[in-house]
Amino acid sequence: MVDLTRRGVLTGAWRSAAPVVRPPWSGTENNFIALCTRCNACVESCETTILQPGAGGYPTVDFTRGECTFCYACAASCPEPIYLPQQTQPWDISISIGSTCLAYHSVECRSCEDSCEPQVISFRPSLAGKYLPKIETQGCTGCGACVAGCPVSAITVEREHAQ
Repeated sequence: MVDLTRRGVLTGAWRSAAPVVRPPWSGTENNFIALCTRCNACVESCETTILQPGAGGYPTVDFTRGECTFCYACAASCPEPIYLPQQTQPWDISISIGSTCLAYHSVECRSCEDSCEPQVISFRPSLAGKYLPKIETQGCTGCGACVAGCPVSAITVEREHAQ
C-alpha cells in the first residue's frame, strides 16, 4: 500500500512503502486504517508483545519479537468494530526464505524448522548435496515463530491480500 497521506508524501514514504503486517483478524488494510483510532489497546493486550506501534501510530506485527499465539486478546480489547470474528481466518500471510539463509551457504541450521509447530518448513536435499528449506504454504498459520528463531533474519512475512 502506498502512503499518500500528507505525512507520507512529505517524508517520502510513498516511494518505498514497505508492506506491513497488521494484527490478526484486522481485515483489509484500508478498513483497518479507516477505523483504527491508534489507542494502543491491542498493543497493550498482546501477550507476546509482537504488536508494536508502527508508522503513524498504527499497530503492526513485529515477528522478530516472537510469535502470534492467536489468543484474540488484541481483537477483544479493541473498542472499535475493526476485527473479524475469531472463528474466521486470522490473516492471509505468506513467508519466504531469502538468500541469506545459512543453509544456502552450506551451514547447518534448522532453527526455522524446529520452531514451526505446524511443521510446514522442512529441509530437502538438493542436487548439490545441500539440505535446503522448503515451505508448504498450505499449512502455514502465519504465526511467525520461524522469523524470531532465524539467526540471520532470512525469513520475511507479508500479507498476501493487503488492500
